[in-house]
Amino acid sequence: MATITVDGVTVTKGTRRILDAIDLFVADGELLAVIGRSGSGKTTLLRAIAGLDDVDSGDVMLGGEVVTRLEPQQRRVAMVFQDAVLFPFLTTRKNVAFPLEVQHRPSEEVDMRVSAEVRALGIEQLLDAMPAQLSAGHRQLVQIARAMVRSPRALLLDEPLAMVDAHARAALRAELRTVQHGYGVTAVYVTNDPVEAMAVGDRMAVMAEGRVIQIDTPGRVYAEPGTTEVAEVTGYISLVAAEVIADPPGFWLRCGGLSIRAWPAELARHVGGTVVVGVRPEDASVDDADPSVPVVGIVTAVETLGSHDVVVVDVGGCRLAARTRPGAASRGDRVPVVVRRHTVFDPVTGERIG
Repeated sequence: MATITVDGVTVTKGTRRILDAIDLFVADGELLAVIGRSGSGKTTLLRAIAGLDDVDSGDVMLGGEVVTRLEPQQRRVAMVFQDAVLFPFLTTRKNVAFPLEVQHRPSEEVDMRVSAEVRALGIEQLLDAMPAQLSAGHRQLVQIARAMVRSPRALLLDEPLAMVDAHARAALRAELRTVQHGYGVTAVYVTNDPVEAMAVGDRMAVMAEGRVIQIDTPGRVYAEPGTTEVAEVTGYISLVAAEVIADPPGFWLRCGGLSIRAWPAELARHVGGTVVVGVRPEDASVDDADPSVPVVGIVTAVETLGSHDVVVVDVGGCRLAARTRPGAASRGDRVPVVVRRHTVFDPVTGERIG
């Protein structure tokens, strides 16, 4: 297998810069999940690594070898697309075997490698099926098997489960993760789904405007977003404007009828002004009264999500979402509000403070 290095790569299309001197490193055997808004450059990054898009400047390296000017077929990189691109007139067996047959590999080797791949992905029973007879999830597994049968140095996946129904998606991503770990293949996995990115990635990179703006373990990126962009892309968050009030040795952040204690020394330069406060639903509570924080909000909306509800509460004009027990609150209820964790951002740059 191989490491992937993207060194100062810029890609332009017409007058638009899609990748802007991007730098990225993926360790041997690592799965890097890449997430970002539409148009952030995620798919172009994969295409640049695969050689499907020309690079204007910078280099792409696989295992330390510069491959920037090599044709796609010379890079030994496999790419899996959002839509399962299968030959409609070939069986699963023939679709998976195709890359080996065009290389004129011995039939015994082809049969052995095809059998190994379909067994690893649990689709042996589908060997004689045609693509039209397969579910969306099974078609994607066939596409992945066809990619892996080539023994690629790197595997690039562009929203591979976007067309799969929610029920099958969790099982398929777990299957994919198991196979990727088992083979030890280096992989880059692009998705618009933050839950999926956190579920599959050893690390997670967040892209915006053709650049990687944060990269770390999924848990750390989610809990410690470096910017408001990262905070919003990686999951639901309430972002509210709050006045900064000095109260040594710390500060108060006041939004409507809600006051939140904060300590970062960097807030001193914002005293008398405002900052942006981010609160995840799981970090705000409306279930249990806290005598030390007698704050009451009014429930303005309820979203039922099965295992829990998310309620929007208005605290004197400050609106934020909180997670609660199913059925614990209804619209119009007056509920106690406690913020247990928050993140503060600069109102101009959007960067994390402290």
